[in-house]
Amino acid sequence: AGFLFGLTKFGGAGLPPLWQQRLNHRVRLESQLMAVLPGFRGRQIGLLLKTTQATAALAQGIHIINWTADPLQFANAVLNYSQLGAVVYEANPALYNFQNDLNRVEASRFSLTWLPSTQRVQTRFAGHSTGQSPAPLDMAQQPQIVRVNDGPVVSRFDVDAAVIAFEVPANWSGLQQADLPLAQHWRETTDQLFVRYLGKEPGHYMITGTGKDGPRCYLLGQRVDESLLDALSQTIHTGVG
Repeated sequence: AGFLFGLTKFGGAGLPPLWQQRLNHRVRLESQLMAVLPGFRGRQIGLLLKTTQATAALAQGIHIINWTADPLQFANAVLNYSQLGAVVYEANPALYNFQNDLNRVEASRFSLTWLPSTQRVQTRFAGHSTGQSPAPLDMAQQPQIVRVNDGPVVSRFDVDAAVIAFEVPANWSGLQQADLPLAQHWRETTDQLFVRYLGKEPGHYMITGTGKDGPRCYLLGQRVDESLLDALSQTIHTGVG
């Protein structure tokens, strides 16, 4: 039905100083590749694979899991940020030099950081066990969240708000097949926005969730400050599941 594999590694993406103090960051897990057969998708198998991986990592004393993901694959974003509680503060435009059916434009990637021993993540695991996985935020009910782009057409690079929203395509794989020039425009626009706003330093933004407004899809970024860094790294000492 599906698979997931990862590799232990030394070091990785730079962490905020507070996280370095709280977490064992010398040895990490690189979650290398995951896939679920089309006929089995929608059954939360990816969620099960990831939580099982986290269980094994914590049993080995590993508190940080990294992987990369295409910023514009919204279904994956819902799993990664809303359901698993991973965060993003590093964008890598044109990270890989290849093309295939899923990457017909530049293969830009996010570098994800997942802290499975934290209260934020453990709370999500507890919700999964009771069938209460977090859903994307209803953006129609959140007028205070500032949208930094209107599709690939209008972009704002001067926003200074507590929470911002990056619009991404609802079906990135289908868009690449149906309209390659438009897909390229989406990639270029969002790459510029991610590079402008994301970072681990105060005043930048970390992607921590997802949102929807009808058919429109969003990644939600919270402004980095000591309060956010503290909340994201509060640890508890229980197992997963």
